[in-house]
Amino acid sequence: MNTARLVLTGSLIALALCTPGYARVTRIVIDETLPLPATAGSSAPAVPYEQVAGRVFGELDPKLPGNAIIQDIELAKDADGKVRYVASFVIYKPVDMSKASGLMWHDVPNRGRVFSFAPQERSLGDIMLASAWQGDNSGATAVRAVASTNGTQFLQVPVAHGAGGSQVTGEVLGRIVNRSGKASQPLLVQTNPIPYRPVSLDTTRSKLVSRGGENQRGEVFDELAVQPSYWAWARCDANNPFPGTPDPTQICLKNGFDPARLYQVVFTAADPYVLGIGFAAWRDAGAFFKKAATDDVGTPNPIAKGVTYSIARGISQSGTSCAAGCTSASTRMRPARRYMTACGRSSQGGALR
Repeated sequence: MNTARLVLTGSLIALALCTPGYARVTRIVIDETLPLPATAGSSAPAVPYEQVAGRVFGELDPKLPGNAIIQDIELAKDADGKVRYVASFVIYKPVDMSKASGLMWHDVPNRGRVFSFAPQERSLGDIMLASAWQGDNSGATAVRAVASTNGTQFLQVPVAHGAGGSQVTGEVLGRIVNRSGKASQPLLVQTNPIPYRPVSLDTTRSKLVSRGGENQRGEVFDELAVQPSYWAWARCDANNPFPGTPDPTQICLKNGFDPARLYQVVFTAADPYVLGIGFAAWRDAGAFFKKAATDDVGTPNPIAKGVTYSIARGISQSGTSCAAGCTSASTRMRPARRYMTACGRSSQGGALR
């Protein structure tokens, strides 16, 4: 077994659970089809390629085992008991599908980004599919009306609702680091804005602290509470000083930010996305493009009968997703204590399917 196979094997067992029987893509829409240029610095490819961008419309039955494991899927049902999503995708394929090798690389986008198609894979006639899985609807992964060949990937998922359609609320944790001065600062996860906003701009209903340090054992040093009257949910700067202009996406400090300290806020937000649906959406898109001839209304699969094998792969945040397979983590909503979370860590993963 070579090195590439060793990397891929780690996720094989997890993704083996993702049987096509749970896939339910009902419709696809092709938004854009363009020639795929040669990779910069490489010679003109022998096989002409094109890029196809669009959206898949999916339907999940929460009672099926492969969907029932999704956290809070029962809180995302439509009136008919099904759960629905819309996921963007982009496909790189030979213009003449008779030139296709039969192998499809199914990439997990990294924070919405699609990595370039390797010239070696293209020269062999491989197909590449990248389909959305990250449903936080913020920044680079914000939901758009149409997909494009040069845009980031996005996923539209339902929000969780309580009994009788009641609103679900929970606590969100955000951090600000390495910032200085009196200008307000946004709450970010990497470069994406946190997708949730406080239900109230009243700072007495949130908790802001600053820390002098912390370590990997979870120990916190020199934590100081920032009194509600010393900060605001607001946009401010030198020309618009504290308390600034109300803004639920920014924090303004009366005394400004100290670059030597970490700032952490916990606030109550509402309408959490059922993010675990993203794993099912990615799973179902892969199964559809590998096996289906058309969708339910007769729209042809652009790579129908062109895929015999597929390989899942991801890097960094998306490598973690790939290794997770169909086991899902979403908004962890519990009656006693509720958290809405976002995460990402470095790893690589993949699996033959």
